[in-house]
Amino acid sequence: MTQYVIAGAGAAGLYTACRLLQSGTLRTGDTVKVYEWAERPGGRILTYTFPDTVGGNGLYCEFGGMRFATDPNFPNTAKISEGHVLVQHMIINLGLQGKVVPFQQSSNRLYYLRGVNVYEDGITSLSSLPYNFSSEFANFISANNVPKPYTADNILGTIGSRFAPGLGASNADRGRWCSYYADGKVGPGNATPSFPTGTRVCNMGYWNLLYDQLDDEGFDYSADGTGYTSNVINWNAADAMQANNDYASSVSYQRLDGGYGLLFDAMAAKVTELASKYPGSGIFYGQQLTGLIESTTDNTTTCMFIDHAKPHAAYSVQADQLFLAMPRRSLELIAPGCPPTYMLNDAKVKYFLESSIDQPAIKVVLVFDQAWWTSVDCKYPPQLVLPANAPPNTPKTQWVGGATITDLPLRMVYYFANNIPGGPGTAGGPYVMLASYDDMNYSSFWRELETAGEYKTAPSLIRQSLTGPTSVPVGSPLAGILLKQLSEAHGMDIQKMPSPRAIYFQDWGQDPFGGGYHGWAAHYNICQAMDCIRAPYQKVLNHPKRKTYVIGSCYSFDQAWVEGAFCTAESVLQDFVGLQPLNPYIAQYKLICT
Repeated sequence: MTQYVIAGAGAAGLYTACRLLQSGTLRTGDTVKVYEWAERPGGRILTYTFPDTVGGNGLYCEFGGMRFATDPNFPNTAKISEGHVLVQHMIINLGLQGKVVPFQQSSNRLYYLRGVNVYEDGITSLSSLPYNFSSEFANFISANNVPKPYTADNILGTIGSRFAPGLGASNADRGRWCSYYADGKVGPGNATPSFPTGTRVCNMGYWNLLYDQLDDEGFDYSADGTGYTSNVINWNAADAMQANNDYASSVSYQRLDGGYGLLFDAMAAKVTELASKYPGSGIFYGQQLTGLIESTTDNTTTCMFIDHAKPHAAYSVQADQLFLAMPRRSLELIAPGCPPTYMLNDAKVKYFLESSIDQPAIKVVLVFDQAWWTSVDCKYPPQLVLPANAPPNTPKTQWVGGATITDLPLRMVYYFANNIPGGPGTAGGPYVMLASYDDMNYSSFWRELETAGEYKTAPSLIRQSLTGPTSVPVGSPLAGILLKQLSEAHGMDIQKMPSPRAIYFQDWGQDPFGGGYHGWAAHYNICQAMDCIRAPYQKVLNHPKRKTYVIGSCYSFDQAWVEGAFCTAESVLQDFVGLQPLNPYIAQYKLICT
């Protein structure tokens, strides 16, 4: 009789539970228990359906992850080999193929940088950009034949092609990227006095490298023009080569009509259905993991929880196999509740735990009665596209797209129109705008505006990331600053902008997540860290019989994606639990670097 305990009902936790319950390897008396602090499944996937007073007909927005990369033949084939392979297979496994539609982005993005508006197709010379570029940066552009338009994506892609030549976003390259993470070095053609030939790329900070290659203004433009500050922080340069190669590629992205949360609701429902065959199994919400204790007589672990439905109701559960489906910050919050000798407090394990960098991120969503960004009063409207499956006569108020990219704290804007499931239709509003999508240091700009008056509780104890988006008054300081920046970025007279119907704020930098996504730290061998952290007892502490695993996107090949969570879970299930691959078509798929 084996007790499988999974802490976390996010992507990795639900995937693990589904796989165990579907594997056919469980015996009578075995249990699979998933414990989740929040009252919902999905973790950092959060599809929020607006109340009828705001939207109606299922109007929604994604406050967490919102898209996935696909194989050109998906969903019309089971032979998936490109894009986010496990996500696509799970969608097929749960019969959600009919919900798959393109995630449509603007083909000619609008930029607002240093007070100047420019459309992407107009960035054909450096003079079209409001930066005091040096001759060094101009020489970089010409010497490396950076493709036009000179977007930040193309510049970072050029850096990637120089420092990681021949490597692309194809899944055929995943194994080669793993080799590059471990052994990639600066070649003679890229050497500088700061980073001479032979310098290991994993030991370079990406910000350091970009400054060295692009000069200060070139770096500033690259940082401003991607929209994501996390892309250019001083993380592991080897990892950055792969990640920015992915963003700058022509990968096809799709979404689920009705929200990414549909996948996680379906996974949770499947777990609940299959758990009925194994009494005691299931998903238990509102349960906070507070500490872990190793048994001194066998290889079990005592997991200590608080049931938030019953104030101060602490209890414990024994686990034969324990899956910690959570990111770095969540693990750090649990460590003080464990004995000093527990593995989370062990110096060797902490070395690997700290190989990942938390990257805070926020989303602010506005709902309007008018699509003012398509009006004649908007001097710089975004160049939007016709939604998937929409009739040809769909009015432009219902067109979608993004990102509009700014160097304001606003950073990125997406336009989702009236995105009711099966829509958008032609009936009009309300209209959904992801008015600010940003990360890192910009998150605190909005966090202080979202907080009204004085704190009512200690900031470190705020758990908004567990409870879902906060409704912010439309007359609040946050609303005023949002409208000010939106009007500036679009060349719109703020007096002509309508007041929003509703505003919602989501902060992923708060505990227990600590970030919306993660990146590998510089000065780490990514392959070693990725391999070791998933099974710390077997791989780090030489205790092969103790079965505790760390899974999730935080320590994966695909750190900003659901795919990373699925891949780390699948690798543990295959390598340490003995499950066969999810599908014969993924047997050769590189799940993680080892």
